[in-house]
Amino acid sequence: MSINPFHTLQGKFTLYLSILIVVAMSGVSYWAISRERKLMENVIVREGTALVESFAISCTNTMLYEEIGLVEEGGLLDNYISDLMQREDLPIIYAMILDTKGKVVAHDRLVEVGNIYQDDVTARTLASWNTLVQYASLESLDISTPLAISTKRWGTLRIGISLENLKRDLASLMIKYTFCTAGFILFAICVIGFLFGFVTKPLKSLSKEMDGTDTKGEISPGAVMRRDEIGVLQKSFYRMLQRIRDDEKERERTQRNLLITEKMAAIGKLTAGVAHEINNPLGGLLNCIYHFKRGDLPAERQGDYLRLMEDGIKRIRNTVTNLLEYARTPNVERSATDINSIMEKALSLLDYQIRKNQIEVVREIFLKLPSVEVDRNQMAQVFINIFLNSIQAMEGGGILKIGTRALDERLIVTISDSGKGIPEDILLKVFDPFLTTKGEGGGTGLGLWITQGIVERHGGTVQMTSREGVGTMVEIQLPLASK
Repeated sequence: MSINPFHTLQGKFTLYLSILIVVAMSGVSYWAISRERKLMENVIVREGTALVESFAISCTNTMLYEEIGLVEEGGLLDNYISDLMQREDLPIIYAMILDTKGKVVAHDRLVEVGNIYQDDVTARTLASWNTLVQYASLESLDISTPLAISTKRWGTLRIGISLENLKRDLASLMIKYTFCTAGFILFAICVIGFLFGFVTKPLKSLSKEMDGTDTKGEISPGAVMRRDEIGVLQKSFYRMLQRIRDDEKERERTQRNLLITEKMAAIGKLTAGVAHEINNPLGGLLNCIYHFKRGDLPAERQGDYLRLMEDGIKRIRNTVTNLLEYARTPNVERSATDINSIMEKALSLLDYQIRKNQIEVVREIFLKLPSVEVDRNQMAQVFINIFLNSIQAMEGGGILKIGTRALDERLIVTISDSGKGIPEDILLKVFDPFLTTKGEGGGTGLGLWITQGIVERHGGTVQMTSREGVGTMVEIQLPLASK
């Protein structure tokens, strides 16, 4: 039997462990990447701050000397900005010197000189008297320091450092963590496959042993009884199998006794009909014997009387034979059987009750039915139980309709009556044991329950439908092929 891989213990364990690994590695990756980003940003900030503060000293001195006239304005600040832009240890994208009003005094792009910046970053830069680090955008970091001595401030030195290299390094790191996670999952799957193969091999062996165990033969434990948990499971299986075997024997014994009990009850109901079928021919025989003893029979009538006596004896023999065949309890023996012949024999046993209750039997049977593999005696009991119920439901007369047909590899038997019907609340549990609506002494309440058991053991089904005041119909389906 094939099982969906995700429904196996190995599949479930692998799936859950893979999810756990992904979640754990994702958490570790997020923590590691966040930590790495912070460390890399700290390095950039530390180096950028040191660079800005070192250049700020030269820029401050230059602006002081220019103010007191020790040096002339000769582009020294522009040289400092040019030196900053040529540094290769940091990815500087802009450098500038602003005066105290935000006006650009020097810039790596000359076109910016003379412009006045009024953005928020500039405002915070001009307001700060300490080195300030802030994000100019998602892609750049702005580091600024005041150009001042004590309370005298000439301006602010600002540089912008690109974060593209940082993002590229982090992306590369994320890819590495992703491949590590995938590799770890593949390694875990291989390890799980090996371990589960080692663990499940004895389970599969035990399963194969269970499938090959004959539930009806002798119980013989496997040649190798393990001493681990699998061995405990083996022992439990064979103990359970033995209990099932014992319960099955007890169930069969009980069911056989119930079958005999119900059969005896049915024979009791047949007694009146059997007595009538025997007494009538016996009366005719005695009458014939009486006339023969008197010797007053004409020669031409003696032959008629002998034929009447022969018919009467045959009638008695057939009645007794049918009753004995029904009453005996042989072993269950299935054979290819014509279901119509079984029903006809059942009807012959009930002929007296049918005529006494003025019941008309209507046959809608298919004469050339395929044979079915059934036990003749058990199926006879099925039909007698159903016929008796129908007869008792039509005490004032009615119609008993019998139909047979073959459809889709199944043989279908329908038995319907025009009796008083069954209440809906009783119909739902009509196949329950010991359920009877016939009052004390009217029945055992086992007939339909036994009927259902016999039909199901033959691989068939039995269903009943009924309407109060209209009648009841029983449908029996049996497989044409042996089950």
